[in-house]
Amino acid sequence: MWLGLVLLIGVFGLIMTEIIHRTLVAFLGAAAVLFILSLQHRLPNIATILTWMDHGTLALLFGMMIIVALLSRSGVFEYLSVLIVHHSKGSMWRLFVMLMIFDAILSAFLDNVTTMLLLAPVALSLCKALKIDPRPLLIPMTIFGNIGGCATLIGDPPNIIIGNALKEYIGFVDFLRVLGPGVILTMPFIFAFMRWYYKDTLFNQKINVDIDELRKKYPIRDMNLLIRSGTILLFVVLLFFLHPVVHMEPAYVASFGAIAILLTGNHDEFEYALEKVEWDSLLFFAGLFVFTEGIAQLGLLRAIADELSRLVASFPEGQRQIGAMLIVQLVAGFASAFVDNIPFTTTMLPVIVRLSESVEGIAIEALAWALCFGADFGGIGTLIGSSANIVIAGIAAEAGFPISFNMFFRVGFPVMCFSLCIAGAYLAALEGGGVFKPEVKSSKY
Repeated sequence: MWLGLVLLIGVFGLIMTEIIHRTLVAFLGAAAVLFILSLQHRLPNIATILTWMDHGTLALLFGMMIIVALLSRSGVFEYLSVLIVHHSKGSMWRLFVMLMIFDAILSAFLDNVTTMLLLAPVALSLCKALKIDPRPLLIPMTIFGNIGGCATLIGDPPNIIIGNALKEYIGFVDFLRVLGPGVILTMPFIFAFMRWYYKDTLFNQKINVDIDELRKKYPIRDMNLLIRSGTILLFVVLLFFLHPVVHMEPAYVASFGAIAILLTGNHDEFEYALEKVEWDSLLFFAGLFVFTEGIAQLGLLRAIADELSRLVASFPEGQRQIGAMLIVQLVAGFASAFVDNIPFTTTMLPVIVRLSESVEGIAIEALAWALCFGADFGGIGTLIGSSANIVIAGIAAEAGFPISFNMFFRVGFPVMCFSLCIAGAYLAALEGGGVFKPEVKSSKY
């Protein structure tokens, strides 16, 4: 167990400091844990190790990356951003609200890293035209992207991991039904904070840009591709919603959508799509899944779950579920602020499954939603909390406007704290209404 703890701290520390590329860290961690298992004569065969990878998560990510890559090639996202600028009617506050809502909605259905890559160039161009610092737009953009991504199964990597591992219990519609209202509840408070925080640096500016010039710079580049990819994406999202009826897993839906869009395209589009797939992210996930399961084999996650179980079992019987939810959410929230929420989620997932199985009266669904809120909202607390934050920081630095850890922390951490409070109160209200009812089911953990 102690070897597992040392490995876990070492891998998380290397991911957090970015001394070595996180994909290489995940593979080193996986290799180390397999080496320890071999010394203990417990090394499984290759076929078993391959089953440790969550193939559903990998297939869903791959499929959506293909679809989004070709949809973005059409130029539709930049074009929609220009429309938002046009409808702001010269008001920076109106532009800010519309851009952030658009950002949040886009992040709910696309990976928020992709959303940042699409919207950041538009924000930079706008701020360059206005001759203002772009960071008061870029920092809120990644915050709203993380918040919006929490609302759906496909919006944030932690949700994808949780949704695929617990697909017996929760589906695409459940994410929208439970997490969506919680996300919407946090929005007014975040907007109020942003209005106060940036009142002297952003909202005292007037918009004076040439809309026609922006339209020329960001047109629809390929209408045929837009129609094809947009139609396929529409069918993919529709099948996500119809999962309770058609019983087709999101991984299959996204994969079939990717195959359809590639088959209907040409050779150039095929090469472009494969080039835009984030292969390093897919390999990172694969290595991380092996590492996490290896850590579980060493007994560390069982020990953590047992300690949490003892803590929760000490609560009065009627308060155990709400106590477990709040503990999971707070631990996930504050841990994800300082550790990338992807490895943290893969580590915590088997912990919450064991917790729900070992303590009577706790529904796995309740802990799943608490982990989603904690990991997603916690990711906005610091610059290193989520991949989207790091991407925005890189784009800003390349443009000559570096975002320091403290600069992001002053905005992100307060937003994270009251977002977690609102989400906690929302989950408590659902628990009080009897929404989460424990059921006895088996799980892969």
